[in-house]
Formats: sequence, C-alpha cells, structure tokens
Amino acid sequence: MKTFDEGAARAFLAEPHVGVLAVAADGGPPAATPLWYVAEDDGTVWLVTSPTTRKARLLPGSGAATLVVHTVSPRTRFVSVDLELTDRSPATAQESRAIASRYLSGDALEGYLQFAQDHLGEEERFTFTPTRYRFADLTM
Repeated sequence: MKTFDEGAARAFLAEPHVGVLAVAADGGPPAATPLWYVAEDDGTVWLVTSPTTRKARLLPGSGAATLVVHTVSPRTRFVSVDLELTDRSPATAQESRAIASRYLSGDALEGYLQFAQDHLGEEERFTFTPTRYRFADLTM
C-alpha cells in the first residue's frame, strides 16, 4: 500500500470522479449520496444540488460533510476529505454547466442540461473548505 500526500490527494479530487457526500443527521443514518463535485486548485470543493434534497436540508444545520472518492481501475485509490460548509447560494446556469461538463460532453451534456432545466428546478451551490484529508493508493 502506498500513501500519497495532500498534493496528490488534491490532484486526485480534481479529476472527474463521482463522489459520495455524507452529511450527519440527528437520530438516524447520515445522508450519503453519490454526486458530481468540483475541486478547485486552492482545495475549495463545491457542488450544485436541489434545495429539496436531504443533504441540502441537513447541510446548514451540520455545517460539515465528508466527501469520499475512489477508483479501482487502473489503480485502487481513495480520498476522504472532511469539509466545512462556507457558503450556500443560488446556483447559476454557468455553474450548473461547469459541473455537468466535467462528467458529460456533446449531446449528452446538452441533453442533461435541458432535462435539468425542465425537471430539476432551481438549484443551490454549496461551497466547502477542506479540514482533513485521508488518502491511500492500495496498488502494490
């Protein structure tokens, strides 16, 4: 097993992986949801979601979340990063396009954006500052 440093963890997060965001919930299991995210060069992480989702309702009260991202091919690696919520604001169309374009392109991107506009309603942007990284490369 190889560990890698915070710089390598940030570089890994900057790649377009699907992450799982876990948010604490009083009296029950955490909200743990797969999602798209953006990790900026300075470490800031942000995502866009509907304000009606369970995670969106829980985040303001908890003020924190954990993002877990992993791959198994071509190497088995993971990063888990604890996040402090630093901002919540209405998402712009440009932000929705920016996050979706990390994962989709061409007709798939345009189709998704049209679907989102027609069916998902207004979205919010949640912005986080990392407070702790855990990471490993399990490839020998």
